[in-house]
Amino acid sequence: MATIRKVDETMFEIDLGEVKTISFKLEEDFLREIDEKAKMLGYTNRSDLIRDAIIEYINYLKSIEKEEKKKV
Repeated sequence: MATIRKVDETMFEIDLGEVKTISFKLEEDFLREIDEKAKMLGYTNRSDLIRDAIIEYINYLKSIEKEEKKKV
């Protein structure tokens, strides 16, 4: 079942149940750097930047795996 949460006066977040929330710990300096990069790149929040970074890294690892398989 979808749930709706008010983020601010003009924005709502809809949870369709397909996305899972996780938590992990980061040092304050690193988190500050993530926030700076997110703002610089036009992200609306740090979660989107972190998710995109993870996706890019996984794609990078997959490309390495493909290259290794070609060598065999």
